[in-house]
Amino acid sequence: MIDFLIFYPSKARTIQLETVILALHQRGKRVALLTTCERGPLHDHLAGEGIEVYVHAPPTARSLFYYLRQIHHLASFCRRHDVAVVFSNLQHANFIAAFAQFFTRARFVLFRHHFKFAFPGDEVRLPRSRTEGLFDHVINRLGRTIVVPSKGVLMGMLRVENADARRVQIVPYIYDFTQYGQPDADAVAQIRADHPARLLLVMSSRHIPYKRHRLAFQVFADLIREGYDIRVLVLDDGPERAELERFAQAQEISDRLTFLGFRRDFLDYLAAADLLVHPSLTEASSNVVKEVALLGRTAVVCDGVGDFSDYVEHGRTGYLVPRATDGSEIAGILRAVYDSPDALIDLGRELHEEVLNRFQITDERVERYLALARPARRRVGLRSRSARLR
Repeated sequence: MIDFLIFYPSKARTIQLETVILALHQRGKRVALLTTCERGPLHDHLAGEGIEVYVHAPPTARSLFYYLRQIHHLASFCRRHDVAVVFSNLQHANFIAAFAQFFTRARFVLFRHHFKFAFPGDEVRLPRSRTEGLFDHVINRLGRTIVVPSKGVLMGMLRVENADARRVQIVPYIYDFTQYGQPDADAVAQIRADHPARLLLVMSSRHIPYKRHRLAFQVFADLIREGYDIRVLVLDDGPERAELERFAQAQEISDRLTFLGFRRDFLDYLAAADLLVHPSLTEASSNVVKEVALLGRTAVVCDGVGDFSDYVEHGRTGYLVPRATDGSEIAGILRAVYDSPDALIDLGRELHEEVLNRFQITDERVERYLALARPARRRVGLRSRSARLR
């Protein structure tokens, strides 16, 4: 019998997911990983920790036949291994799990990790593809237990997607922060030497429109033209990278922006920077902001996105700007910290404490995940439709 099956569509390692898996394993539960992709670093790491790992990655493109095969395999796997609980993660896996649950006795819990909402009256528009909308609609309708990491995601589901509140609950992420290790002090010093500036900034997110690199780049360009000694480290990659590189060239700031791509030594770069600029509109509960906090750094983030407003207090632990910012608020913050860089040290210290207090793994927080294996009592008095919440 498998107590917990983690159903996941990626082979990439993630401390947040690994923390949950290993916490369940360390408490005597038999835990297994099943992915819809080929084996990779995540499988190798978990196998080394004693976790069973399985793969079902049919070569078929994501057609109707592909999804039928995945649904059949997941249901059959649960029956064959007598799975008690399935923790499904991310939209792709959740869509499959939403159908497979009807063909097995296992209890299915669907973890949603994305935030992509345009609220009524919101100046910000986040268009979704028809497929994204269809998948979320199906998951919301069929999912019996849906878990989200923040109030922001919950409210978006209720107000925009008209989800049933009785099926959705908030369970914040937990992290074993010791798994991150420490940055290399010599490497950090070398990065600072290679990118000399009065204010060294970093951006770390996928190069897609909703992370708003172009907005931030325009702010950087304006400040550099005003004479500010600023350099920017740009981590990660994505489909917009080439366009962003051309934009930086057109703004004549290519010598001040360094595109680094995906780096395994990302902690060294986060530690070398003075401040993370992160105007993303699509965060359920950001990992990178917690990572800079772990290093004693702070960040500029958007109010009302994910759970930022829960632990980023403007001027105390970090900086909040409106979702609909045109960049002027970001520019104002950068001008202020440029003149008073020591303030960033105090904010970073406060954010570090706040993140540890809220997200560090504890027995009580692990119990919330264990409790998901037990059928929940019907919650009385919760209004299920967004129209009733207004």
